[in-house]
Amino acid sequence: MAKVLVTGGAGFIGSHLCDRLVANGDEVVVLDDLSYGKRENLRAIEGKIRFIEDSVQNIGKHTAEIAGVQRIYHLAALISGYDSLVTPEPYLDANMVGLVRVMEACRALPGVRLLFASSSTVYGNRPEPLRSETDTAEPITTYALTKYAGEHMLSMYAALHGFEHISLRLFNVYGPRQNPDHPYANVTCKFAHAAATGGGVALYGDGAQTRDFVFVDDVVEAFLLASEPRPRRIYNVGTGREASIRSLLDMVQKLAGVTLAVDQKGPWPNDIKAIRANIDRLREDFNFEPRVGLEEGLARTIEFFRSRGK
Repeated sequence: MAKVLVTGGAGFIGSHLCDRLVANGDEVVVLDDLSYGKRENLRAIEGKIRFIEDSVQNIGKHTAEIAGVQRIYHLAALISGYDSLVTPEPYLDANMVGLVRVMEACRALPGVRLLFASSSTVYGNRPEPLRSETDTAEPITTYALTKYAGEHMLSMYAALHGFEHISLRLFNVYGPRQNPDHPYANVTCKFAHAAATGGGVALYGDGAQTRDFVFVDDVVEAFLLASEPRPRRIYNVGTGREASIRSLLDMVQKLAGVTLAVDQKGPWPNDIKAIRANIDRLREDFNFEPRVGLEEGLARTIEFFRSRGK
C-alpha cells in the first residue's frame, strides 16, 4: 500500500486507474479541474479517495494534501492534436507548465516516482507502421511536441533533483467512460456510442488508416506494472496489433447488430496513416501482455453506452 496522486484522475483513463489503486489498498489523492473529467467517473470510490478540484498548474497550493505521496501518475493534459495546431498556447500551458509544476512538487516528496502519460503521437507520420521506443521522434502537432518535450524535461529534472520517473507512450486507448461528446474523441468511442444509441458516424478519408487500439484496462495494468522501478525510462503501451478504421466500423456494427449511417468526409488534416506499437520492451521488463482483444473491448464499450442510455 502507498499514498499516490493521480492528476486528471476524474478523466477517462485516470478514473479507471483510480479504481484499481483503491482496490489495491492504496491511499489515493485525485487532482482534477473537471474541465474534461467528471465526478461521476469516480462515483463508485468517492468515499475512498481525497478529491482536489483544481488545475494541475496549482499543485503547489496543495502541499499539505499531497505530503507523503510516493507515486504520482500524471495524466492531466489537453489532448487534441488538431486543436493544438489552431490554438497552441493552452497546450503549452496545460501540458508543459503543468508538468513543470508537478516536477517541482516532486522535489518536496522524498523517494517519489513520477509516471507520465506520454503519447504515440510523438512518432509522427512515418511510412512504416511499427513504432519502437528507439525510433526518432517526429511530432507533427503541438500536442505531440508537448509530450515529447515532457519526456526530456523529466529526464533533466530527475537528474537534477533525484526522483524516479517513467514515460508511457500510450497508443489509441479506448473503453467505457470515454467522452463521445468531445469533438476529437477516439474513433472507437464515437463508433461504439453511435452503435449503442442509434446515431450516425463520420468517416474521414477512405478508412484504410490503421491504429493500435488498446483497451483501457490494459493501459491501467501497464501503469501499475511500471510503478516498480526499472532502468529504462520510456515504454510503448499498445497491443502490437493494428486494425483499420473501416474494419473497426464493420466490427462495431456486427457486434451491435446495427447499420450505421456514415457521413463520408475528406481526409483529416495531419492524419497518421498507419501505426502499431512494438511492445517488446514492456514485455521484457514487466512481463506485460494485453489481455482484452479488440472485439471484446468494443463489446464492453458498446454495452457501457447502452447501459447509460445516451
